[in-house]
Amino acid sequence: MRKAKPIGFPYTNKKFIKTSELLNKNLSYYKIRKLEQQNIIKRINGDTYENLTYNGEEHDFLYVSGYIVQGVVCLMSAAVYHGMSTFRSNRIDVAIRHKSKVSVLPDWPSIKVFYFSEKRYAIGIRSISIEGGSFKIYDPEKTVCDLLSYRIKYGIEDALDVLKNYLGRADRDINKLIRYAEQMRCHGILSKYLEVLL
Repeated sequence: MRKAKPIGFPYTNKKFIKTSELLNKNLSYYKIRKLEQQNIIKRINGDTYENLTYNGEEHDFLYVSGYIVQGVVCLMSAAVYHGMSTFRSNRIDVAIRHKSKVSVLPDWPSIKVFYFSEKRYAIGIRSISIEGGSFKIYDPEKTVCDLLSYRIKYGIEDALDVLKNYLGRADRDINKLIRYAEQMRCHGILSKYLEVLL
């Protein structure tokens, strides 16, 4: 009896893989199921698999793109990533569109979902490629505006520290910051603090 030929897995260096990516590599649904049975991949939701053989660097933010298709790293998690805060949280803040649904979240890392309006959600998204995949995150200016809007939840001092650190950056873009604040209706509070800090 001939041994079944092992199924080649084309994404050894990627932490999370979409079904469409597997199909594009000519892997049929039958072969995908076989990869699951061989504990090479594990289905985590309707469209995404985790690569159980991945042995690259484990970056928390990869789980955002793996578990939440349209998730964007936001608020204090984004501020820490951009070097605008040393705030240490035991979770990742992630924004999704209002009325979107998340079917499952990982046991680790802990993810807190924030529901943003379409307008707030769409502003300032960047895609960052790292070892093992990529993730979406808000740019520094959007992060500052979001934290000013959520200053009561996070604490005014923490939000102000992020603004101060942003203003100390060599690459700061005050015009972009003000434009975002106008779009997000937090221009009044930003102007008040800018008068004191600039």
